[in-house]
Amino acid sequence: MNKNDLVTALADMDYCKNQASVVINDIFRVIAESLIEEDKVMIRGFGTFEVKHRKGHMIVDANSKQPKMLDDYKMITFRPSNNLKEAVRTKDANKL
Repeated sequence: MNKNDLVTALADMDYCKNQASVVINDIFRVIAESLIEEDKVMIRGFGTFEVKHRKGHMIVDANSKQPKMLDDYKMITFRPSNNLKEAVRTKDANKL
């Protein structure tokens, strides 16, 4: 499912397609801005988005076979809530 599919799904639930598109874009923008500021985004019943810091480490370049040091980097993680896990296990979206 992509963003257009989300807009269509909301339009099927009697939302105006234009409003659904604006709301989805705004939600994604707010989540992205929070993650850029390294704030944790917790959506009760759905899950948590978080930025984690990873230390650089040695790797072997697949092309040149030479060891190479990776710099420290940031990584976005998502941890689903127990409600979401249960809904997926039971195939019942009403558990959210």
